[in-house]
Amino acid sequence: MHLLLGILVGVMLLLTAEPLFAVTITATSCSSAHVGDAVNQAVNGDTVLIPAGRCTWTKNLKITGKYFTLQGAGIGKTIVVDGVSKGSYPNVPQVIWWNSIAGGLSRLSGITFEGGTITDGNNKGMVAFEGSSHSFRIDHTKFIPTRTAGLIVRGNLWGVIDHSTFDMSARNGYGLFVHGEGYGDKAWAEGATLGTERNVFVEDNLFTQDRTKGHYYTAIDGWTGHRLVVRKNRFEAVKVANHGTETSGRWRSARQYEYYNNTWVWNMYTSATPTVPRNAYPALIGIRGGTGVIYNNTATITNGSVSNVADFNYLRTTNSYSPWGKCQNSWDLSAIRCLDQPGVGQGQLISGATPTPVGWPQEVNDPVYLWNNQINGVSLGAVSRNSSVVQVGRDVLHQPKPGYKPYVYPHPLVSGSSQRSLLVAPSGLSPFR
Repeated sequence: MHLLLGILVGVMLLLTAEPLFAVTITATSCSSAHVGDAVNQAVNGDTVLIPAGRCTWTKNLKITGKYFTLQGAGIGKTIVVDGVSKGSYPNVPQVIWWNSIAGGLSRLSGITFEGGTITDGNNKGMVAFEGSSHSFRIDHTKFIPTRTAGLIVRGNLWGVIDHSTFDMSARNGYGLFVHGEGYGDKAWAEGATLGTERNVFVEDNLFTQDRTKGHYYTAIDGWTGHRLVVRKNRFEAVKVANHGTETSGRWRSARQYEYYNNTWVWNMYTSATPTVPRNAYPALIGIRGGTGVIYNNTATITNGSVSNVADFNYLRTTNSYSPWGKCQNSWDLSAIRCLDQPGVGQGQLISGATPTPVGWPQEVNDPVYLWNNQINGVSLGAVSRNSSVVQVGRDVLHQPKPGYKPYVYPHPLVSGSSQRSLLVAPSGLSPFR
């Protein structure tokens, strides 16, 4: 028995040893050089603190091969201004490029990232968080894009973006891009993960823009098989969307999404002048591929109108996009059932820069479900802008999804609760004598 207890204690020490030896390293200033020095000293589980100050970074900070916390003094206190070149590869155009790894918490917190004046025609972003972390958190940050996107999240990632602000008033760069891994092929060959931790969560954030410059702007976008949960956010004069398997070439559509318990507030005048005509927009959420659930969202629209909570489209029926061509062709089941369209799910694996095997990948029917969404107190649903392919009643259903249950809120990385199972002594063993 003593031997068994000793083994159990040893295992517990191994599981919990890292936090016992974690240290806090404070950068000398908020400059990229000083922060880089502190990050180079950090090991797994450490915390790097960036002091208050306003610093323009002209050199990229690369973080690879370790997990730790990078934390500023708070929004509006630690301010990093983007002065990094947006040139092509091998230049790295973001102020922070974090290639995360699995094994522990990777956290970015307490910093304002402010866009600079360098033009970026490809929307490469101010901060890029990539890799394979299944425990990442980006929180209490502020992104003010001026010439490029605010934050890009890309890879085989599970985690949460919370309590942050995306101010797109400059209307020159989206707030947040969420992409999956690689081309998105693996995500499309795997089953749904709705209601589980195996997603990127975006919760309790503010997305806003200056409505006097235009009556809407895009806050969130993404593709390459992304699995995204957007919940309990406030959206001010902005929409959210995803891409399909079309305009992005080899990159495939978003795979799945959950949009629920969000609030939109949208005054649609484009000017403070009351003589400007009212505006109209088709939907709060634009979907061009994948499946999921959309429910319990509310919107207050003034001085204009939004007709639907979501609109669905499929672009390959009207145009040809390399390498997929125009529907119907070899990638499609028929002219009314096309590759990666809204309302389909898991299929056979496609791979390679030139995608193979060529042919309909046997994607299963997997409708989108919408329920209990309201605009100005009126229950509204979805519309298809391509009704021959995306069919309401087949691909889009106005009812709760059977068996669906949302993942715990707040996300465990926000609440501080542990997802590590308690260590339980094995049963059925004979006592030592």
